[in-house]
Amino acid sequence: MTNLKLPDQVNLYDEMKKQAKLYPKRVILEESTAKLTYNQFLLSVNVLSLKIKEVTANEERIGFYLPNVTAQVIALFALFKNEQNPCLLNFSMGTQSLIDCIETAQLQTVLTSKNFIEVAQLTSVIAEMEKKAIKIIYLEDLKDGITSIHKIRGVIESKLPHTKKRKQKEVILFTSGTESKPKGVILTHRNIYANIKQALSTVPLTEKDRIFNPLPLFHAFGLTVGAVLPLISNVKSYLYPSPLHYKEIPKLIEKDGSTVFVATNTFFDNYAKYATRENLATLRIVVSGADNLKETTYYKYQQNFGITLLQGYGATETSPMIALNTLKFNKYGSVGKLLPLMESKLDKVEGIDEGYNLLLRGPNIMKGYMIHNKGFIPSSEWYNTGDIVTIDDEGYIFIISRLKRFAKIAGEMISLNKIEELALECFGTSKFYAVNVPDQRKGEKSILFTTVPDVSKQAFKNFIKEKKVSYLYIPNKIVFMEEVPVLQSGKTDYQTLKKVELEEPQ
Repeated sequence: MTNLKLPDQVNLYDEMKKQAKLYPKRVILEESTAKLTYNQFLLSVNVLSLKIKEVTANEERIGFYLPNVTAQVIALFALFKNEQNPCLLNFSMGTQSLIDCIETAQLQTVLTSKNFIEVAQLTSVIAEMEKKAIKIIYLEDLKDGITSIHKIRGVIESKLPHTKKRKQKEVILFTSGTESKPKGVILTHRNIYANIKQALSTVPLTEKDRIFNPLPLFHAFGLTVGAVLPLISNVKSYLYPSPLHYKEIPKLIEKDGSTVFVATNTFFDNYAKYATRENLATLRIVVSGADNLKETTYYKYQQNFGITLLQGYGATETSPMIALNTLKFNKYGSVGKLLPLMESKLDKVEGIDEGYNLLLRGPNIMKGYMIHNKGFIPSSEWYNTGDIVTIDDEGYIFIISRLKRFAKIAGEMISLNKIEELALECFGTSKFYAVNVPDQRKGEKSILFTTVPDVSKQAFKNFIKEKKVSYLYIPNKIVFMEEVPVLQSGKTDYQTLKKVELEEPQ
């Protein structure tokens, strides 16, 4: 057991200010058009916090509808200073889902940017928010409204010694809402702080490290590792607005000299198409999370770039990191060992022969959910991940499937991940994506999507028979698509694939 100890109360603004006092001239945050030292960041936060307080009065929660830029991180810490709670809205969601999030968090005000709304063509979304009587505040207007008084007060507060102890507050992120209305996940400052300390005790970073973060802050990893960890740990972060710019990102990593990079299998696969060995030469720690790391991607990075992709595991509800492979302790196929201060429990699931449902507890587990029209639901003692796993004698966790990634066909629990693995073995490529949909005769059936043309269902059927695997693993049909949809996080968008099948004329 680690000797890691955590305070009972944490405010992330206070933790940032401690570092700013120690390293005032160090560049800590960068984007393509700006660099900020700790001093500049602290001053910007103090000034903006005064203006935000004026325009939001005593509102407890403020919505953020912003891209991954330094201005959003400044606003984030400004709310921490004000003891207000930011609610980070996912700008890749549909309009109705966004309205659901706003209603769930009972927001009165949303902070955004005119430039962002114009470039991303989101004017109609803002109009829908305004129809719901949501006050829209633009960063550009806040900046224009800053007076010399604000600036003087900001300078004075930046120079004052660290005395006031602020209350511990919260950050609210939202689930994708693919099965119902989005749920708000409430993470306390202590949850996030604990997760950062857990991670740094497993993978120590130094002031020489440089994090490259293209993940949006509404993504828990983008928030915790890309925005908060750097500022409370003296590790520089380079913010980039989108992980989808596959050609540009490898070049920017080389230009920045980044040493730490986190993405998903899908993103890594696409970066590899354009990256050179020189582009990625400075990377020291490269973590693949959020989705299953494919064997082809893993070996491609070893052979082409001399990089070992370290698979990790997390969830929004855990702030988000749960387990991680390291350069010293790495077992391919696993997602690593549990982070310090976390405990696990394995529950048997009826109908599933291999693996157990994973339950967790630890200081990084969320405070609870906010449910639409129901309000706050506190987290239970054990967080149910819904992941079917095995844990070996050395403590490495192997994820077999999501509990939701099973189809109940003719009364049998059939792993959709297993169907994808069998397709990989049969056809020699991982570009297969299985979903389950209702079936009048068998309860459910599986559909296999692929971006590989001319795949023969009969060949797959013959392969299944040769392997002596249950015929229930044979998909009802194999559907070709030019491109498979992905979520902003890089995960395969299985819910959209389901909709494609359900909307197809039968």
